This record gives sequence, C-alpha cells and structure tokens, in this order.
Amino acid sequence: MSKRSLSAIIKDWNIKTIRENRRTPSQIRQIIEENPNSLEAQLATNPYAAILASPLRKCSFHSRIFPSKLLLRFGLAWHPETGRNWAFPTLRKSKGFGYYVNLKKDILQLLQKGAYQATFRGAATYRSDMVDHVQNVLFQQSFIEFCKHPIHTYDILTPVTGKQWKSSSETIEYQCILTFDTTNTTICSLDHQIQAQKHIPCYNMHQIWSQESIDDLKLQLNIPKALSMTLGVRKSVDTVQLAIDLWHCRQFITQ
Repeated sequence: MSKRSLSAIIKDWNIKTIRENRRTPSQIRQIIEENPNSLEAQLATNPYAAILASPLRKCSFHSRIFPSKLLLRFGLAWHPETGRNWAFPTLRKSKGFGYYVNLKKDILQLLQKGAYQATFRGAATYRSDMVDHVQNVLFQQSFIEFCKHPIHTYDILTPVTGKQWKSSSETIEYQCILTFDTTNTTICSLDHQIQAQKHIPCYNMHQIWSQESIDDLKLQLNIPKALSMTLGVRKSVDTVQLAIDLWHCRQFITQ
C-alpha cells in the first residue's frame, strides 16, 4: 500500500493549481513503477478517479456544479458567411470562455429544440444536427486517442467463455476490452473478465468506429478482415484518456 495517507493525496489534488506543488508526469510514472499497488498509483491509472478529480464547472443547462469531464464544453466561433457566432463542441482543453452542459443526448436534444437560446444567453447559433455532430465527434476522438499509442499497447485476447478472456500475461491489468463483433448491437457490457480481473468494461467497436477504421486496424495487426478480434487495453497512466473517451461514448449513446 501507499506510504502516503489518503488525506495527503487529496490535499495534493486541492493544491494542484499551484504549479510548483504539482507532481510531474515523470514523478507519477516513477510512483507507478516503484509501487504499482499503492493507492496513489491506482488513482493515477483509474479513469473514474480522473473524471471525478477534473476541475469543477457549472452546467449552463442545470445551473449545477459538476466535474468538467462529466460535461460537454461549447466554444463560440464567428462564422463569416452567416455573420453570427456559432456554438461548437470542444473535447480537450481549450482557452477562453466556454459554456458547459451535461454530456447527455437528451439534454442536447432539448437544446436543439430551442433551449439553446437560454443556455447560450442568445449569444450563439446552434446547428440543427448538433446531436449527430457531437456523437460523431465523440466517436472520432476515441479513435484518434487510440491511434496515439503504439499498437503493442493493446493485447490480442482469446475467448475462454462468452464473457471471459485470456491474455498472454497473467500479471497485466486492463482498462477495458475492445471487441469487433458485427452481430452484437450492445455498445458496452460491464461484466467481462480477463484472467482474475473482473468487471472490465467491454466495448463493441463496431458501434463506435467506422468499418474503414476497423479494417485499417486489422491490417496493422495482420488479421484478415473477415476474422473477428478482441483487444485488451492495458491499464496505465497513458491509457486513462482513452478509457474516458470510450466511457463518454457509452454515456452519450446509451441515454
């Protein structure tokens, strides 16, 4: 276990805006390498901890405070052809003022029906296909994040039973499982298992990524297009954002 108390770790989070007190990425990696079972290491590689620890922002729709990773940020940009400010979604850190709303499809549908006028205080035009646009942006962002990592970050899994999988290593833990099953219409199941690790989110990527992207991925892995495959995303500080992006897709599409 970690030699540092939980209160000390939380205190670090509370003062993380002071740059000199923040742990650097290299320091975090060193902690994980030296003591992977410590509480601090477990928090650093946990996407749900990262979501809850994200900066607090006010949802303009509900007028309530939430961790920012539970919200969708909109920026405003001038559109020269229409002569108006248009709202656009931003999924990564952005400078300047932004409007935050709960990342739920039904909320965006209400905005699309006219509630955007109050949310953006009449300062922005809201595109009529915003729900579909946000969904596509979320899906694309998860693929972009996936491609940032070397292909060896992902392990090919072999099935044991319907929801049990086996990897080449007995010691590696996983953030999530990526299946490519054209017959399954469920975007995510939460009860899969790899070796002794249970309750691993399993995403059906055919519901998220395009067929072209999946075919390109199979080509990199030397897997015939006709064959199905299942990948395990290793648990590390580097794959936290990918796990968050996939969680965003699930949260949005399953509303």
